[in-house]
Amino acid sequence: MKKLLSTLALCFLALTVSAQLTDAEKEFAVKYLEATHNQIVETVSNLTEEQWSTQPENGGWSVANALEHILVTEVTFFGIAQQTVASGEEDPNLDLSGMDGVYIGILANRGTKVKTAAPFEPTGKWDSRKAMLDELESSRKKLIDYINMDQNLRAYKTALPFGEVDIYQLFLIISAHSQRHLFQMQEVLGELNAM
Repeated sequence: MKKLLSTLALCFLALTVSAQLTDAEKEFAVKYLEATHNQIVETVSNLTEEQWSTQPENGGWSVANALEHILVTEVTFFGIAQQTVASGEEDPNLDLSGMDGVYIGILANRGTKVKTAAPFEPTGKWDSRKAMLDELESSRKKLIDYINMDQNLRAYKTALPFGEVDIYQLFLIISAHSQRHLFQMQEVLGELNAM
């Protein structure tokens, strides 16, 4: 009986520890956000107006449209993260961490085309490339500051169209989503360069 109780106690501790956000996970999320931010800036900063605003011949978004979509989605998802954590509905035994890589793979992959929901469609909200890049800079700073706060983002979950995610995963999804649309920007620029 004593051995069984000891085993159960260890299992409980293992569950609790697995649900904690580690420093390594924080570092990974921050580096992923920084990397996708830097890639976006590098991709769009020196484009001509034609490269920035031309839509592909077969339809689709321009580089400007893709960046606007990234920004709108990022702001919305960060709002979801903040609201979920503020709700106080914490589950210290929650462990969805096994899906981290799956979500990154699904979101970054351009092989599967997805029609975005109307609230995430680009509408020309920002009047310049500089304004968009400034907004991205500001947004990424807020995201990184939030990740680095002393809170267990693994203990909160929300539902997205493809399943439940913990709030830490929401930040990975923001980066993977940015990566997906970076690939889209590169496709558009490749098509323009081939003309």
